[in-house]
Amino acid sequence: MRISSRCSFWVMLFFAAYSLQAQSDFYRFRSDFSIKEKETGKDQGRLITGTIFFDKNRHKTVYDIRFPEPEQWFVRDTFMYRIKSDTLLSQQMVPPVGEFSIFNLILSQQLNDFGLAKVGYTPGDIQQGGGQVISRWLPPEKLNPYLGPVDLALENKRLTAAAFYDKDQKLISKFYFQDYTVHNSLPVPGKIYQIFYREAGEFVRIMTLNNVIINQVDEDSTYDFELPPGG
Repeated sequence: MRISSRCSFWVMLFFAAYSLQAQSDFYRFRSDFSIKEKETGKDQGRLITGTIFFDKNRHKTVYDIRFPEPEQWFVRDTFMYRIKSDTLLSQQMVPPVGEFSIFNLILSQQLNDFGLAKVGYTPGDIQQGGGQVISRWLPPEKLNPYLGPVDLALENKRLTAAAFYDKDQKLISKFYFQDYTVHNSLPVPGKIYQIFYREAGEFVRIMTLNNVIINQVDEDSTYDFELPPGG
């Protein structure tokens, strides 16, 4: 799963704060998922299906991939490990928490402001109309040389869209959140569109979530995975 270097820097800087949070009443997220990816200039996209297991307190994430072929992706701290048939295939550095930290926002009940308040963003202009509230969030002054504003759109007090800009006000990514359902009082989007704008063209990812379980009490060995020898 790819992301541009500019976006990687933003994600790494933005989500690092979450590794210091205290334990939450909502600490586990499990869901079946599918991901469709399409990149400008390539005729065919990519489809991935499987199940995700995210543990907020352990800071661990497991992707149990079923298609295109069975394997597991384990994310711990700043490393992702690919494992197939109990054999470690590769390991690579990733930003803290990773791009699937959307699950951390859901469990932390901070999805509505995308966690911006936690890292020092402040709301600026607010527009309302047609049942929608659009707000522009401004980065803390010390981060102005690196980050730009973020626009958030809410309907019925739920986040429906987010647009991220760089320090030069250039659009770098958009997110759309649809098909919300409620699990253990937590609103969870069933479909998330992600669009990343790069010099080579757009990179689009569509993720769907099904069979969501919050605070699953079994499968401890999956959430608290152990790496095979060599990991």
